[in-house]
Amino acid sequence: MQFLPTMFMAALAACGQGGAAADVAGTVELDIPFADVDELQKLDLYLPEQKNFATVVFTFGGGWHTGSRKSVTRVGEQMQRLGFGCALVSHRLSPKDKFPAQAEDLAAAFAWVKTKIEAKGGDPKRVVLMGHSSGAHLSLLLATDETYLAKYGLSPKDIAGVVGLSTPVDLEPRDDRRGFGDALMAGKGADVFSRDAAIMRAASPTQHVSEDLPPTLLIVGERDFPTLERDALTFAEKAGKANRVVTTFVAKGCDHMGVVRSLLEDDSTVRDQVLTFLASLGKDATSDRQPKTR
Repeated sequence: MQFLPTMFMAALAACGQGGAAADVAGTVELDIPFADVDELQKLDLYLPEQKNFATVVFTFGGGWHTGSRKSVTRVGEQMQRLGFGCALVSHRLSPKDKFPAQAEDLAAAFAWVKTKIEAKGGDPKRVVLMGHSSGAHLSLLLATDETYLAKYGLSPKDIAGVVGLSTPVDLEPRDDRRGFGDALMAGKGADVFSRDAAIMRAASPTQHVSEDLPPTLLIVGERDFPTLERDALTFAEKAGKANRVVTTFVAKGCDHMGVVRSLLEDDSTVRDQVLTFLASLGKDATSDRQPKTR
């Protein structure tokens, strides 16, 4: 998908630091390192004034090769205003770092939040993964492939829920050449996966659906990238066969960027769907396990 960088950067500008800052009570902690391998491995933490809050770990979309947590500060401000904690995560980028570096970074960030959030007033049992596009892919991958969190003594069961905004769930090139992975192969989007179909298959959340999948909400735009809606429905069907419930929602009138922009709008169906989903996650949503210390 050669057009991705331009589109993503436009969306990042729309969702980033432009506009007035949110006028809410709470605290903001910036540039917190969650690992010590690369300068990019940092997060920004937005905390509400009230205690015992649920926390959203949000990962930006940038095709695995561009973008930053700083581009989605308004997401952190919005979640804080709504009474949630929010950790905005940056990860290593291609071409310098190939997959699975990006997923490994998100796993490290999730474990950091899981360990630290109680001391900051949050509920460690209600830590939710959320992301847009490639960030949504990474979030859902952690919730399906137990490999990434196992390093920290955690599993998908320790994720309270997942919200995927325009989520690529199937990256494997298809025989009919009409899949999301084929679009990546047609441009530079597959470079992060070394243009290797086997790696793209292993990186596909749809290949790892199990009974450990946490509650999941997948939102796609009515005018989103081709295949995303179909793939989300297929993923939900596979989850159903594993006795797990995945909710899907098509946002009317939204394109790929409109889905994440709608999260910032007070009167949007996307925001309503997300808030309804988050409200459905009870305080006993995950186990009491604590991450391994490094």
